[in-house]
Amino acid sequence: MSDAFQRKSRGLSDNGYLLWGLIAVELLMSFSFMGYIHIEPISITFVYIPVLAAGCILGIKEASLVGAVFGIASLWKASAFYVGTGDSIFSPALSGKPIESILLSVGARMLFGLTIGILYYLAKKGRHPFAGILVVTTLGRSIHTFLVYLFIQIFFPETGFTVANTIKDILRWDYVPFLVFADIVVGALYLFSRSAYVKNLFEHVRFVDHVNSFTAHYKRWLAVMLMAVLVCSFSVAFYFTNRIRAVLAEYGLDLKEEASYDLMHLQIQFLFGMIAIALIVIIVIILYQKNFNYLYYEARMDGLTGIFGRQQFFQTGNQRLLEMKHDRNGKSGYFIILDIDEFKRINDIYGHPAGDDVLVNVAEELREIFENKGIPGRLGGDEFVILVDQEMTREEIESHLIGLRDRVRKIRVGDMRVTCSIGVIPAENRYTLDELYKHADSLLYEAKKKGKDQFVFGDGTEVTERKMPKEKGGECAAGEDKG
Repeated sequence: MSDAFQRKSRGLSDNGYLLWGLIAVELLMSFSFMGYIHIEPISITFVYIPVLAAGCILGIKEASLVGAVFGIASLWKASAFYVGTGDSIFSPALSGKPIESILLSVGARMLFGLTIGILYYLAKKGRHPFAGILVVTTLGRSIHTFLVYLFIQIFFPETGFTVANTIKDILRWDYVPFLVFADIVVGALYLFSRSAYVKNLFEHVRFVDHVNSFTAHYKRWLAVMLMAVLVCSFSVAFYFTNRIRAVLAEYGLDLKEEASYDLMHLQIQFLFGMIAIALIVIIVIILYQKNFNYLYYEARMDGLTGIFGRQQFFQTGNQRLLEMKHDRNGKSGYFIILDIDEFKRINDIYGHPAGDDVLVNVAEELREIFENKGIPGRLGGDEFVILVDQEMTREEIESHLIGLRDRVRKIRVGDMRVTCSIGVIPAENRYTLDELYKHADSLLYEAKKKGKDQFVFGDGTEVTERKMPKEKGGECAAGEDKG
C-alpha cells in the first residue's frame, strides 16, 4: 500500500487476535510458574497483568473478558482437595456457598477488569495519556486486592478478612518491586502497540481478512477445531489419571478418591497450559502468514492508490462472484464502474501531480464508502470499479452512491470541483465478471451522454436512468464551479 494512501489507523480496540492472545497468556500464567513466584511463606502473583494489558491496549469489554478468564482459572485451581482452607472459599464445590464463590472468583475479577478498563479509557483521554496509564497500572494491584477482599467481606465474613487487609498488602516487601515491574511491562506494551510496526501489521491483517472471502468459513472451522482440542484434552486427562491409578494399583498402592480427583485436576491444568501455548503459537503463525499474504497482494496492487490493480481485481472478484448470493429477498450484489469527469482537463490545466492527487482521493472515498461491503479496484487511468459482494436493496446501493457523489464533489483542484459518472448493474450469476464489466461500461457511457455527474442503473436487459440530485442554487457545469 503506498504511503500516499495509508488508511487512517483504526487502533487495536477491535483486534480479536490480540484478545485471544491475551486470553492465552492469562491461562498460561494461571497454570504455570510464569504467573506465580513462591518465596516462603508468601507467593507473588503476576496473573492479573494480562487484565491490565487488555484494559490498556484493547478496551473495557476486553479487560472484563480477560478478568473473567482470570476468575474462572482461579475458581478451577481452588477446586482441588490439596488447596489450603483459605483458598477453598474460591471454589463452588468446596466452600459450601457455590453462588458466593462464583461471585468472588469470577465476579470480582470481571469487576476488576471493568474498573481498570474504564480508568485506562479516562487516562488515554487526558492531556498526558502515558503518564495516566502508568498511574492506573500502579494502582492496579491495590484495586484488585481491594475488590477481592471486599467480596470476601460481603460473602464470607466468617473468614475475618476485610478491605482493611488491602493495607497489609501494600506494606508487603514485594509491593514496590512488583509495581515497578508492572509499570515497565504495561508501559512497554502500550508503546509497542502504538508503534508503526504494529499498526502496519494489523492493517495488513485486516486487509487480508477483508480480501479473503473464506475468512468466515475458516473461523467456523477454527471454532470446531478448538472444541475438538478441548474434548481431546479432557480425554487425555482422564486417560492418564486412570493409567496412573492402574500403575499404582499394580504396585499395591491404592489411591483415595480425593487423590485420584486431584491427579486429574492437575492433569487438566497442565493440558490447559499446553493449549494456551499452542494458541499463542497459532496466533503468531496466523499473523505471520497474513502479513506475508499482504506483501503478495501489495505486489499486485495499484501503486498510486493502494487498491487492487486490474489483474488482482479480476482474480479476486471472480472468486467473490462465485460465492455471492443473488437476488435473495429483493437484494443482490452490484458491479459499479466509475470514472472522473473532465479528468484530462484537470491534467492539462493543473498538471499530472494534481491529477494523481485526485485519483488518490477518489480511491480513498471509494474504500471508505464501501468498506467491508466489497472490493474496489483501479483498472487504469481514471477508471475505477467496485464489486459489492454484500447483499443490498436498490435503495441501499443508491444511498451509498449518493454518499460517494457528495464526497467526490468535495474534492477540489484549483477552481474546479471533481465529479464522476457511474454505471451500476446487479451482480447476477448469469454473468461473468468480465461480462458485468462490459455491461456496466455501457451504462457509464450512457451517464456520460446524459450530462455526467450521475449514475445509471442496468437490470441486465434494459437500461434505466437515475440522475444525481442537483444542489440548491442551480446546476453546475460538469467539473467546475460557477461564480
